[in-house]
Amino acid sequence: MKFLSSILYAFFILLVISGCSGSNGTEVQNENATDTENAQENTKENETEENSDNNNEESEESYNEADLIEAVETGPVYPEVDFQNINWFFGSPDRQPNGGIWVYTAETIPSGFDDTVDWETKDLLLVQVNDPKYVDHEMEFKALQILEDDVVKIIVSLEPDEYSSDKEVARRYASVEKGQLEGKKFIVETVEGEKVDVGLQVKTSEISGSK
Repeated sequence: MKFLSSILYAFFILLVISGCSGSNGTEVQNENATDTENAQENTKENETEENSDNNNEESEESYNEADLIEAVETGPVYPEVDFQNINWFFGSPDRQPNGGIWVYTAETIPSGFDDTVDWETKDLLLVQVNDPKYVDHEMEFKALQILEDDVVKIIVSLEPDEYSSDKEVARRYASVEKGQLEGKKFIVETVEGEKVDVGLQVKTSEISGSK
């Protein structure tokens, strides 16, 4: 009986030793596989970085000095005054005797303009161009740019008015926020960049049929 017990005990010890050996072998294999995968990933990352560096170098080389010389700077940007073009549907005011620019306020409301704007919050801008080139042209304000504290550029479009043949000089009214144009001087320019002479000394009656 003791002999049988000794044999069983020895057999059990052999099983334990065999199990430990197999486990250690598996762990070693797993560690080797992990090391191989890490090495492959590192190789791929290195190749990707090298390709990226090569692409950057090629991109930099594609720009020569001529390209850099032709680089365009940003244009000037000016603050602007909000406005609203005014259209007359039931008769319009007479033209001014001469060309020019006027800013009407609550203190200088022209006759017949009482209800044109809300004079408590708005002023009225008028530009009349006494230039024969723009007779029977429709004018529209496009922007009021503040070039300096006391200088405003009025950008306008001037297009032939296909419905007008009365030889009327071009003009436009617009409402602006109260006080925005007070004490300002003005430059008038078309959207194409052409300076416009409003004709301060040119009589309306001499170049058009307007009264």
